[in-house]
Amino acid sequence: MTSGPQCDLLVLRQLGLLDVARLPKADLAGLEPRLQQLALRQGPEQLLRLLNRQRPPTPLALLAHSREGAVAGALIAEPCNRRGSCWRIDALTINAAVSNRSDTSALLIRDALSQVQGAVSWTARASIHDTALLSGLREQGFQTLQQQRLWRLESSEQLEYSEVLPQQLELQPLDRNNAALLLQLELSATPAHLRQMQDLRSEDLLDDALPGSLLLIDTQRHQAVAAARLLRRRQQGSTEVELNLHPAWTQLLGPPLGRLLEQACRRSMPITLRCDVRNSPGMDWLESQGAISLREELVLARSLWRRQELPAMGGLASRTLERLVGQLQPNQRPVPEAMLWR
Repeated sequence: MTSGPQCDLLVLRQLGLLDVARLPKADLAGLEPRLQQLALRQGPEQLLRLLNRQRPPTPLALLAHSREGAVAGALIAEPCNRRGSCWRIDALTINAAVSNRSDTSALLIRDALSQVQGAVSWTARASIHDTALLSGLREQGFQTLQQQRLWRLESSEQLEYSEVLPQQLELQPLDRNNAALLLQLELSATPAHLRQMQDLRSEDLLDDALPGSLLLIDTQRHQAVAAARLLRRRQQGSTEVELNLHPAWTQLLGPPLGRLLEQACRRSMPITLRCDVRNSPGMDWLESQGAISLREELVLARSLWRRQELPAMGGLASRTLERLVGQLQPNQRPVPEAMLWR
């Protein structure tokens, strides 16, 4: 990548306590409170991880400074799983005064990729209109996997829901006893390449879930057919909810799914949800429930796999991993399309 003159004057470094005082003066699209929280949590998080190696890796926060010390941009990255094999770029914003926003985005992304040790793959989201972020991600080898629309639901009052569920269906709070069922549902509703890259286990889903998350269980088959998982991440002041419906149970799109959403989210409003743009029935249903369309986003991913960096493994496993992640290297063929409902 060729950096512009302005980017050559930027200094990149990890967020530290000394940056807390500068953040209120930065123009970072409302990201300042979260950055302050991360700076204050760094010490305790590192201590807890020393005491418990099973804790997920500590999130990474990077700042781009001008030579004068002003904050020009910020990036936050978090692990998708406890093992740290997959990370996501959770937020990236550039100060409005920065002229070369694409190059600044690419510099922050490249620095994040180099600082996280042991990550096999990365994912990110970006608005289809955020040309600076999309340019920076593609510069670093990210490819589009999915296009989704972000929706906001202000209240549960407009939700149409069943008072009584079909006989074999039962609502259950998400916990360690049924987390494996959620994982099976998650795998059925996630595009194949994204599923392989995220490398999720049931404990990872629990780590990222808030109390109130619910599963809709088919008690006869002992199977989760739908789920509303309240995420610890927040989106524009609202609770982010991951709504999943099993591809074989689309008949639940309507009052049964409305009951699941109402029961899980009535105390957490407003909420935001995502739906694949090709899922017309899903988007029509969200709109009929009073949800407001906010924007369209791309889900992008990149593999950092290198043969010499992998631990020793059997030949078949090695070739399988190479085939799965190799397509996400730069200049490879586009990956297959994702499933409709998400």
